[in-house]
Amino acid sequence: MNIAVLIPARYKSSRFEGKPLADILGKTMIQRVYEGIKGSKYASFAAVLTDDERILENTQSFGADVFMVKGNFENGTERIAYFAKNRDFDYVVNMQGDEPLIDAETIDRLIECVIESKAEMATLASVCEDNLIDNTNTVKVVLDSNGYAVYFSRSRIPYNRHPFEKYLKHIGIYIYSKKTLMHLHNLKKGVLEEAESLEQLRAIENGIKIKVCITDKKLIGVDTKEDLEKVKQYILDTNNEKRQ
Repeated sequence: MNIAVLIPARYKSSRFEGKPLADILGKTMIQRVYEGIKGSKYASFAAVLTDDERILENTQSFGADVFMVKGNFENGTERIAYFAKNRDFDYVVNMQGDEPLIDAETIDRLIECVIESKAEMATLASVCEDNLIDNTNTVKVVLDSNGYAVYFSRSRIPYNRHPFEKYLKHIGIYIYSKKTLMHLHNLKKGVLEEAESLEQLRAIENGIKIKVCITDKKLIGVDTKEDLEKVKQYILDTNNEKRQ
């Protein structure tokens, strides 16, 4: 089975320009992501996809496979679909380039999740910390009884008119069959996706079921420079614990 892990990385960002090249204790963010997924026992292909020479040069410097993929892409999924279109992949992992704490074990669990469930696509979630439930940068997800996503939102879902103990935080890493990825790529943006600015809602609106794999791994997506400092501190604290 041919499984690709692709990391779309662009330099320009309205909230954090140059984010893939942000320094995290001596390594760029894109290096930490690439090194994290490189050990996957299921992935037969792993690469960074970019349109920026600075990212290309940095990824080449630490030995990553990297491809220049230029075009008028609205998001990383479109860049991945364009790259994968004429390649012989069975499944494609859309690995966000701003998850520097990712590891191969988590990627492999996600791959197992989609294969075991025979779902069209799958993604990750973890228990949401209380202080992030009402943070609009933290996407929440609710599941049906079989572990498939019902809805994703930047708002608190469900609304807790009665006590609700376990909110789930979505982690924006996806795996699709190649057929599903191409189908998604050809669909038009829907009203829910437009309203929430969440591309995964395109799948929900069009009846594509998303299996959600729950992980207890600590993952901190970097949306802001404040998030970057949280990642640095977490790595320092973890390293200190290992030394004790």
